[in-house]
Amino acid sequence: MSKLDSQLVSLLASLQIVGDADLSSGGVEAARASIELMARLQPKDSTPLTRIDEQVINGRFREIPIRIYWPVAPSECVGVTVFYHGGGFVLGSIESHDQLARSLAKYSKSVVVSVEYALAPENKFPAAVEDAFDAFEYVVLKRLELCPNRSLSKVPLAVAGDSAGGNLAAVVSYLASEKVEKIDFALLAYPVTDGLHQESFPSYDENSEGYFLTAKDMQWFGELYLRGEEDLLDPRFSILLASDLSRMPKTLIVVAGYDPLRDQGVAFADALKDAGIEVDLWRYDSMIHGFFSMEGLVDEARRAVERAGKFLGGALVEAQVC
Repeated sequence: MSKLDSQLVSLLASLQIVGDADLSSGGVEAARASIELMARLQPKDSTPLTRIDEQVINGRFREIPIRIYWPVAPSECVGVTVFYHGGGFVLGSIESHDQLARSLAKYSKSVVVSVEYALAPENKFPAAVEDAFDAFEYVVLKRLELCPNRSLSKVPLAVAGDSAGGNLAAVVSYLASEKVEKIDFALLAYPVTDGLHQESFPSYDENSEGYFLTAKDMQWFGELYLRGEEDLLDPRFSILLASDLSRMPKTLIVVAGYDPLRDQGVAFADALKDAGIEVDLWRYDSMIHGFFSMEGLVDEARRAVERAGKFLGGALVEAQVC
């Protein structure tokens, strides 16, 4: 495997100095503040988007804030992407992932709807899933308003997310195929896919500490998010355990070499292939968990997000004629 990226070596050393070796060390509020601060301190892409709106929509159980990004004139968009931020179902927000959502919109030329789903421990599983799916259903109903491109015979739909958000994107894809309609494309960056067997994956042990996300953090997130061990068996969390993945959409899975979750992503890609799904697996062996949110600090991260965004846009264009 490739050596750890030199820019990440410096970044991780800086985190060690300020005491952020484990997200879980200082408790929930401190970890949330740390993630938000890291996002604010990063250099931002100054490329303006055509329009950005914030709304609050009604879910089944809660009001759900969303932020909508139009990279081009609405009449020129290629589709709509629903985006779910990472953070272990405990951390993160629309704001912490603003740059990533902007970049995906910019490079894909799709309207991106970023979802502020309910976080744990205030809202245990399956609250995040409920909000994620409710927001997706809202987009299904509003997609012609979000993307009024008259040249399209249909408005293609995608989901995207990183880490916990990648889990939610995969789960929404699975639920949508049963309850609403099959999504056209899913972009999953280093997703959580199997909480039941995670300690059996080699990458969980190999990268258990020292690379931003630690095994200690993973255990902490699980304790805060899940109601009990029975939730580990639920495919709305451990999507790899779903009985039938044959209706999942075309999928891109991105994994990082120095990530406890690396092998979960690889295993999910294999499971999708076995189910007959078209899937691409991109390995960034010199990267760590969360690198999609490090565009302003790590050159390889910036290139990876651009590549993924363009791939997302291409998949939506392909879906227009299917």
